[in-house]
Amino acid sequence: MTCLTQAEHTTYASQPDLLRVGETGTYRYRVELLRVVSPVVLEVGLVPAGLPVPYRPGQYVLVGSAQGDVPERAYSIANAPRADGRVRLLVTRYAGGVTSGWIHRGLARGDEVLLTGPYGTLVADPTRDGTVLLLAAGCGVAPVSAVAESLVTDRPDRRVTLCFSGRTSAHVLQRARLEAMQRRHAQFRYVVTLTRDRTAPWHRRLPDLLGKLVGDLTECEVLIAGNENFVRACRAEVQALGAPAAAVRTEEFFADPVPWSDGLPPLASAARTS
Repeated sequence: MTCLTQAEHTTYASQPDLLRVGETGTYRYRVELLRVVSPVVLEVGLVPAGLPVPYRPGQYVLVGSAQGDVPERAYSIANAPRADGRVRLLVTRYAGGVTSGWIHRGLARGDEVLLTGPYGTLVADPTRDGTVLLLAAGCGVAPVSAVAESLVTDRPDRRVTLCFSGRTSAHVLQRARLEAMQRRHAQFRYVVTLTRDRTAPWHRRLPDLLGKLVGDLTECEVLIAGNENFVRACRAEVQALGAPAAAVRTEEFFADPVPWSDGLPPLASAARTS
């Protein structure tokens, strides 16, 4: 999902109507943007060719080719729902990944893709008030940034903090967008932590910094997305800081991304210059 989903954990079993958006189905989209945004990640912009997929911020879709010749894979939608139906995906290149390889090297502007969904429970609880903490590593920023975008406009009474963990500044995704959001919305805080840059203001693993960054979480709703180890460590730490287990939801991604060793992918490189 953005980087593919391995597992979901939800506390919504007692609230079956919480995620009701519309019928899950398959929707036709066309590619309008291909842009390299990190050494391993391609941003893909899609415009609906018919009805748009009805989703909640934080949910994901299965992406497949119109010809059905590549396996479907799950990617989180990286923006809140828009009136024009456009969506953005963050797609990581994986060694031997058929679908990620097709997206990185096989897609061109104007190509049709199929989105099936929506799926997923990494959404803010509309019945809750109070602070929201969003934690993301790598492409896990896609679903939580969509949640943040929605909350700052639809729930301005809720304070929102988004903490992102990356290796270096080159791996920080959606930085300009989130910094702009922080400037526009006083209730939104955006923090970047880097694990391999000792000069960064916040250096070390994010779970180790949460006590200083956010403090007590007894009244906080927490959403976490990233690789399995990141999610597990963050979940343990936020619960140690007082976050109720029922208010913590997570989504895990898997596989180890491989940086481009032969320059930018041809189509993405063209998308930057044309």
